[in-house]
Formats: sequence, structure tokens, C-alpha cells
Amino acid sequence: MDWVLAVLKGVGYGLFLGIMSIGPTFFALIQMGLKGGKSAGLRMAGGIFLSDLMVALACFFGLAEFFITPEFQLGFSAFAAFGILFMGVRGVVVGYRKFLLSLHKPIDHKTNFFQGFFVNLLNPFVLILWVGILGAITVGHDSVTEDKYLILVEMMAILLTVFSLDLGKVYLSDYIGKKLNFRIYYHVSKYIGYVLIAIGIYYMYHFFKLLLPVLK
Repeated sequence: MDWVLAVLKGVGYGLFLGIMSIGPTFFALIQMGLKGGKSAGLRMAGGIFLSDLMVALACFFGLAEFFITPEFQLGFSAFAAFGILFMGVRGVVVGYRKFLLSLHKPIDHKTNFFQGFFVNLLNPFVLILWVGILGAITVGHDSVTEDKYLILVEMMAILLTVFSLDLGKVYLSDYIGKKLNFRIYYHVSKYIGYVLIAIGIYYMYHFFKLLLPVLK
């Protein structure tokens, strides 16, 4: 019965996270599904899942406290801000003719996977999120050591649920992409670029917020 409850709780957490979380990976996944279709989107979703799994296991095996240290957050926020800003600016400045040429270029399978992996890791709030998730799911357990398998099952249920929702986003974006003409899709792509720039600016603000106490 404990295993069933762990799975059900994990699915509940996963549904909440998958529906409520809107970050750079959400827009990058939608963009990839529109541009490359199901196959490219699915590979990107696999990369996102692997990075989530890596962060979740790192938190589970004791790195949670390191991820929330001011020094780590400071450096990682700067890295994330520049990475996301670069992606957003690259999507905004591309011209229509170059955009059309890019649509007909073959998509590198490895690029899709690693793009999903690194875009997700560029989000510093993914680390904070999994630290919080681990804290939330360990509540009610007598001992993390004794109940580690139940906690691990719950974490895997969360990961697989979020992954399933990401797959749904891929199929939906692929379906929508088939209904759009190139001009509309071009403007949608530029809009996603502006959103990524806004997220990058927010991360930059977060970086300077962490930096000010260090400079004083």
C-alpha cells in the first residue's frame, strides 16, 4: 500500500509541476515541436527528462544543500542568464528568408537531445525546485535512509508524469505546426524568442540581486 501511495503522490506532484511550470524549456520544447515535428520534439523531451533525472538524483544523494548556497546560485544565475539571452536573441534577429532556409535543413538528432538537456539545466530554478520537492516528499517519512526507496519511487513517479506531459506538448505543437503557414510560424518563433529574452533578463536580475550583498 505504501508503494501505491508513493506513486499516486508522485503523479499528483508531477501533474501540478507539468501544468504550472512555464520556463525556458516549455517554450523551447514547443518551438522544437513546431519546427522539427514529433521526432525532434521527442528527442528534446528525452534530454529534458535526463537532466531532470540527473538533478533529482543529485539532490537525493546529498547535493541539495550545495545547490542553494549563495556562491553556487550566483555563478549559475550568470551562466543561465547569458545562455537564455543568447537563445532568445538568436530567435529574434533571424530574418524571414534565413528562417525559411533553416526549416528545410536536416535536423541533427544529437542537437535536439542535448539542446533539451542543457536548456533545462540552464534554468537555476530547476535546482531549487528539486530541492523543494525532495523536502516536500520526505515529510511524513520517519527516516530518509529507511524510507529511501519509497522516496525514490515518488520522485520517479513525478519525473515520468512530467515527461508524459512534455510528450503531450510535443504532439500538440506538431499538430498545430501543420496548421500554420510559414509566415505565422515565423512570427510565433520570434514571439518565443522575445519570451526567452524576458526570462534571461529576469535571471540577470536574479544574478545582480545575489551579487549586491557580495560587493558590500
